[in-house]
Amino acid sequence: MNGRLSSRIDPLNVPLDPDEHTGWKGYDQYRGPTDNADFLSCHVSVLVQGHCPHPPHTHPEEEILMMLAGEADLILPQMPSSDGKRELRLRPGQFVYYPAHFPHTLRAISPQPANYLMFKWLARSSAPDAQLAFGYFDAADSNSSDEDLPEYDSPLLFEGPTGCLRKLHAHVTNLASGSGYEPHADAHDVAIVVLQGEVETLGRRVRPHGLVYYAGGEPHGIRNPGAHPARYVVFEFHGGRVPFLRKVTDPQRWKRKLKAICGLR
Repeated sequence: MNGRLSSRIDPLNVPLDPDEHTGWKGYDQYRGPTDNADFLSCHVSVLVQGHCPHPPHTHPEEEILMMLAGEADLILPQMPSSDGKRELRLRPGQFVYYPAHFPHTLRAISPQPANYLMFKWLARSSAPDAQLAFGYFDAADSNSSDEDLPEYDSPLLFEGPTGCLRKLHAHVTNLASGSGYEPHADAHDVAIVVLQGEVETLGRRVRPHGLVYYAGGEPHGIRNPGAHPARYVVFEFHGGRVPFLRKVTDPQRWKRKLKAICGLR
């Protein structure tokens, strides 16, 4: 596994090219440990109409899956259903949260290949028993015109404890042209997906489908340098252990301290 994740930007050129033989192809973006999780990973996949990447499966990690382009039907054997189909259509800007051990797969249904993003993570948590269940959310839905938008608006999508995290949080931000906020640091990790417009952060501009990751404890700010409003979805990963305990129990931290004491590089 790679070293601790640092703040970064990953541009995405959507639509992506699928594998013509398998009908599916994955593009890894990043993976590594953080101050809030044993590991946090992000990858993007492209799936051709009529194909599934795998049969319904489960795993101990938690996931968020967001559709970027095209459409797919999620196949969810445990989802309550009156018609017995147990399927859910996912369109661009819509996403789902999968708790650990929740059976799932998907099948692309649009002539245009489905391009989708996945965040996956695993962490030790002391979260209470009441935990987030599977959920469906629409980050692309907006009822306001450009003129109606305030300089900064961030409606909540969901928030709550999970099996891995003390808190998983998601909101959409609408950022008017020229607005933003000054650099600051959060204890939690933050992942951003730009949906429309453009933002400037970490010294770079990020356009639609671009990914931003802010590592916990690292300063970051953001502004909209464009002429039109920007819209992006924000995911916050709040670790289950308090920051002091994470530091005390981090073996890599003690290795670094030992090397510093011994004068090693």
